[in-house]
Amino acid sequence: MTITLKNDFHHTQIGLKSRHGHRLSPGQVAKARKALCGIDGCTCGGWCGERGPQWTSDHRARITIEPTEDGGADLVLEARA
Repeated sequence: MTITLKNDFHHTQIGLKSRHGHRLSPGQVAKARKALCGIDGCTCGGWCGERGPQWTSDHRARITIEPTEDGGADLVLEARA
């Protein structure tokens, strides 16, 4: 699954392919943080540097990002009602 994470404070975005189901590797999380903000000390975003609501490309499900112990992230999809 390809997702696009956005940061609505810096007006940035990055497309990533989730691997092993709905999961981002630690390297993908680091890449997202750098692309979405990249400013040392900035606290604008979440675990992956995202800010604002995150949706699948078809806008059928909202994405919640949950950090994992290895530095990666699980993507939890919540379907629209």
